[in-house]
Amino acid sequence: MAQIKFKAKVQKVQRISRPDGDKIEFVYVEILKIPTLTRSHCDMAAFRRHPKYTHFANSDFFPGMLARIKQDKGGTLGELKLDQLPAGVSVDTSGFLAEVTIEV
Repeated sequence: MAQIKFKAKVQKVQRISRPDGDKIEFVYVEILKIPTLTRSHCDMAAFRRHPKYTHFANSDFFPGMLARIKQDKGGTLGELKLDQLPAGVSVDTSGFLAEVTIEV
């Protein structure tokens, strides 16, 4: 299984939610910003053996594929909410910076 790993700071962001109609509620959400993913974040040996990415791991198309993975996991904002992690994403928050692992 190919992995993408990076470290990021956990931030508490105040978001607005409207659970029932006109009532506005301010909620603190813990998020991580996903950086621009590059080859240095990837286990390239695993990507070269991956059935989907094997032919593109050493090509000029690979950064575009990483951008697509970032969009699929983090949405248009490029953020990961710690309380709603997508499938294949794990976060270790035991240190000062959180270590994020994305399984591809």
